[in-house]
Amino acid sequence: MTHESGPFKLPTMRVGVQTWGTEGDIRPFLALGKALVGRGHTVRMVYTSIEARDFGPLAAACGVQATSVGADYFESHREHLAQRARTAFLDPSPIRQVRSILEDLMDPVAARMVEAGQALARGSDVFISHFLAYPGHVAAERERVPHVMVGLVPMFASSHCAPIGMPSLGRVFHRVEWWVANRVFESIFAPRMNPLRQRVGLPLLKSVLDPNLVRSRLALVAVSPSLFPTPPDWNARASVVGAMMLPEDTQPWKPDAALRQFLDAGPAPAFLSFGSMFNLDLERTATVVRLLADAVERAGLRGIIQAPEPVVRGAQARKCIHHLVRAPHVHLFPRCSVVVHHGGAGTTQSALLAGRPSVVVPHAADQFFWGGLVHTRGAGCKPLLATRLTVDSLAARLRQTAKRPEFAVNAQALGRALARENGAERAATLIEAAVKAHG
Repeated sequence: MTHESGPFKLPTMRVGVQTWGTEGDIRPFLALGKALVGRGHTVRMVYTSIEARDFGPLAAACGVQATSVGADYFESHREHLAQRARTAFLDPSPIRQVRSILEDLMDPVAARMVEAGQALARGSDVFISHFLAYPGHVAAERERVPHVMVGLVPMFASSHCAPIGMPSLGRVFHRVEWWVANRVFESIFAPRMNPLRQRVGLPLLKSVLDPNLVRSRLALVAVSPSLFPTPPDWNARASVVGAMMLPEDTQPWKPDAALRQFLDAGPAPAFLSFGSMFNLDLERTATVVRLLADAVERAGLRGIIQAPEPVVRGAQARKCIHHLVRAPHVHLFPRCSVVVHHGGAGTTQSALLAGRPSVVVPHAADQFFWGGLVHTRGAGCKPLLATRLTVDSLAARLRQTAKRPEFAVNAQALGRALARENGAERAATLIEAAVKAHG
């Protein structure tokens, strides 16, 4: 069987995919898998959900054969991880936050991820892995399978931008900032990656970042080029392809009677949720949900708050608030006036795709990047750090957004640009071309 791809015909590929993290780290890879399946390829995925979620049904809807790895660990250590999350959320140091995330959520399952990755790679013609899922990089190299890295944020040095978490001091200083950032990256990942390499018989690396790029056939960044164009000084293997989002028909959805009634009862409401941040510590989440509702009331607005089921069941009923457990963003966001969220890559780009301004409340890691990007592009107010979240501070951001119509105008313009992109299809095209070049 062959597949038409541009000017050449590519034989059907066996594609292996490995990812790790929250829902926002898994859905983009399912979108990519669906795009590859639509081109006639066979896609198998191993995923590690730190929320212990089952993505089997969604993967099946995408035509992807998916296997979960490590969910039992996260399920059995849920309370311990919740306690650790409370501390991590309050830590002002992004470096310590990353170390804590890896210690709690990667280290305990890394060996199992390598084993699962090797088994997957042995039956694959190309192996795709999340940039942070370094066990997948090790597995691909050990089995000598062409490797493609996919990041959800810009992750390579450039004189045209500062590293995530650092101030933009101009092109003269960006290289220095990237040198510092890469040294920090090395200090965090080398002590983890090299023991895994040694375990499977690979030589140790003096540097883990640059060799990852050199050893990979491609390094793709699933960010809208309308928000972040590919820097001209990046390695030729690296490319910004666009957000990899699941099509609307992957998860058909209609609002239930209660939600329809709420939506029809007044002006478009605000949408408020901190996504995966809500799944790590339910006690803290219940407190934050009350705070969000108080802020909506104080701002004189209506709001839809999404939270885990136990929190929704215990939430106080209010006339101006509707609580729900889940709803596809692609369907619900266009019915809302503003989106208050944590700054995850998927949620941020979903809000923009819907043409809605954001109030970003970053908690950790790349969320600060997304919050800053939304603000600099004029699609939302200045980010409100999670450590400074109060009823008054959020109510003020909501009122500010309502009074600044240019936020919505800019978000709508960006949304039209995003609607013309298809990151998953673009990534699939580049992967096919790279495999063909590899022979």
